[in-house]
Amino acid sequence: MKNNIISSCFFILFLFVIACNENSTEPQDDIRAKPVIKKSSENYDQESFRISFPDTTSLNNISKYYSNNFSEDKRNKLIEYITGEVTKLGEDANSFNNILAITGCKLSDEYLLPTYAERAKYEGEEVWIFQITYGLGEPNFGHYKCFAFSIDTLDTLDYVGCK
Repeated sequence: MKNNIISSCFFILFLFVIACNENSTEPQDDIRAKPVIKKSSENYDQESFRISFPDTTSLNNISKYYSNNFSEDKRNKLIEYITGEVTKLGEDANSFNNILAITGCKLSDEYLLPTYAERAKYEGEEVWIFQITYGLGEPNFGHYKCFAFSIDTLDTLDYVGCK
């Protein structure tokens, strides 16, 4: 009887550990601060775009964690993560990769990191809102650039950046 109780306790503990690990919010692949990626029904115009961006929460999280803690490997993992999330949203990863290239996120020796991506509308046109943080000649992030890219043409419909 005593062995059955002990075995049952260990089994319950085992199930508890498995359940906790499956629901863990512990970052994977050394990505401790992740970009925000979402799809919305928001229809921005120039005024609402300038009020909403930069998205300071994602900007501050990424800037704080990766300032003086940057490597191209970490940037590549962030790009893999954001591209994977775009695919999970059912969006075209190739088109999004073009945005990454246009903004310079994929260039070597550049201190640029993605912080925010939103599939939305801008004045009725389908867009990707995309935000990056960058450092000026060193991995000390905090500067930003925010774009509204047309999905059809990849034209920049709006832009806000550091002055």
